[in-house]
Amino acid sequence: MDITYYANATDFLARTGAYLAIDEARYGLILGLAKGVAKSPERFTKDKPWFCSISTGKVINAAAMRTPPNMLIAAHFSGDLEAIAEKLVMAVSKDFKMIPGVVGDKKLADILAKKWCNTYGINITDTMAQRIYRLDKVNEVTLSPGRFRPATVADKELVDEWRHAFVIETGVGSAPERDITPALEIGWIFLWEDGVPVSIAHKSRPTDKGMNVSGVYTPPELRGRGYATSCVAELSRNILQSGKEFCVLYTDLSNPTSNSIYIKIGYQPVGDSVQHSFG
Repeated sequence: MDITYYANATDFLARTGAYLAIDEARYGLILGLAKGVAKSPERFTKDKPWFCSISTGKVINAAAMRTPPNMLIAAHFSGDLEAIAEKLVMAVSKDFKMIPGVVGDKKLADILAKKWCNTYGINITDTMAQRIYRLDKVNEVTLSPGRFRPATVADKELVDEWRHAFVIETGVGSAPERDITPALEIGWIFLWEDGVPVSIAHKSRPTDKGMNVSGVYTPPELRGRGYATSCVAELSRNILQSGKEFCVLYTDLSNPTSNSIYIKIGYQPVGDSVQHSFG
């Protein structure tokens, strides 16, 4: 197996994009992020982004990328997982002796995390089992009282507060958290409002046919009223009406409530992912 490094996201996508596009929903995290970096690198990292692929002859077996200081993201297409993980440890070690963790296809990420920890004598400090869902059509669901609207720059203080609470509660997000102003300006953040804002959801990481739903958060004192269901259902409709064929959503499998909400709306599982954090 061979390691190939790429100077930028454009070169990375030129070589790996066809493999990632085979299943845009399953590979939406790495594909959407790479497309975002190619378009606006300054939005995702102040440091140089990192890209590589593992191949056997002309066949690409896996792809990986990192936007420092964030986790390594890995995708597996084919080939022996142990051998691929070994090569990825070698590839990443060339430029990084420390990374905060690994996220990606569960089978590959499990082996890769173990090999990384064994190599550097560290431990996995936290693991989040995730499920990747895809929605092609929004089910008819009863909406809560209120209305769906795009957040504006005037909502920035509240959006920042809720994003921070989301990161603390879930352990998912950018560290340090990025400035949300550009996402507000292009209309990618939405609120469900029942007199006042009561729930939030983001759309992000567009691919050719799909777009991601993330950052779903309702303050604890407002939960159990269907606000998140309403917000996600309307945001999913918004994405489909914009011309995308499907929506993608990642869930924490330890939260049965959120998983049941998304299934009710029409999301169907397409694969499992895992996030391993390192000490």
